[in-house]
Amino acid sequence: MTSQTPNSESCHKLPLPTQFRAILGRSDDLQANLFFQIILPTWKQAENPLILEGVLTGPISSRASTLPIRQKIRIQSQKIVNEGTEILAHSVLTEPAFWTPDVPMLYLVKCKFTSSSEEVASLRHTIGLRRLGIRNHSLWLDGHRFVLRGITQSNRAITLSNKQFTSSEDDKTARVFDLPVDALSQADTLGIPLEEELKTADEIGRPIAIRIHPESHPAVLPSLICRLTSHPSVFLTVLPSTLYSEALKLSIYKGTMLLATETPADSAPPELPKGIDLAVVRIMKTMPDSSWKTPPPYPVIAWHTGTPSQRKECDRLQALLANWRTTPNSPPASWDWAGYLVGDEPINT
Repeated sequence: MTSQTPNSESCHKLPLPTQFRAILGRSDDLQANLFFQIILPTWKQAENPLILEGVLTGPISSRASTLPIRQKIRIQSQKIVNEGTEILAHSVLTEPAFWTPDVPMLYLVKCKFTSSSEEVASLRHTIGLRRLGIRNHSLWLDGHRFVLRGITQSNRAITLSNKQFTSSEDDKTARVFDLPVDALSQADTLGIPLEEELKTADEIGRPIAIRIHPESHPAVLPSLICRLTSHPSVFLTVLPSTLYSEALKLSIYKGTMLLATETPADSAPPELPKGIDLAVVRIMKTMPDSSWKTPPPYPVIAWHTGTPSQRKECDRLQALLANWRTTPNSPPASWDWAGYLVGDEPINT
């Protein structure tokens, strides 16, 4: 679920073949404005406006239950773009349920489009309303500080992970995945194993971090980012240095998802490229360079490579960095790491 001004110019530059995008507008605990951008690539008959029969139902969750709602979705505008029709639809939720790892609430969007009583298209999408952002040096989720703890996971393990029994704590342990260089090269999909992994993560409340391959073509990035933002579980996407020039352009598509860069711990904190929200610092055999004891003006997630991809290693890393903080010239007490990642299986190759 993205979050931005729904009628901004960015909405009308979303590249085909992306066909659905949910946008979280102004919202609070009492009410949320939801906008849906839908592109029908093959329909461009301006003389026959489309009629929408749309409904938003939910929420449902694997960890909680609440009274269900059924809210109509109405067309706000429609226009011919490129080789199709773009529709901006709107719905208002009262007492919305927001997505968090503790309570992963999801809604179902169902729409049918007709023209002259003939059905033109239909769609069915699951969405989550996520309020994720940055405050000072920390990640904030739904009004509270959120410390990301996660493990790396090789792409070859994706097909097995959903079949294994996991504990509640393991469900909420983040996973780090690498995207292949040809992500979205076929049929605008991330691939069935990863799509299923993200769908499961949405349902059980597991945060996800994505690393984009350094040889990815810039032209696919807007569609890729939009695809990732459709999953509330995807908290952050790491851009390689080869794609820093695209970061600011991607900001209009990412919504509440965060963009990160990677940097080694044995060098000084870098200045973040425009459009990048935070840094992931790779710690190999030693603790961070002493220059990191002067906190940079952005959140920093520590990633200890060369360690097992196990949740308990996150706690060990946190303890090691706590000791590092007590050495001379320690960081101010008001600063701390924004998250802890361990393992080194997914390396962009």
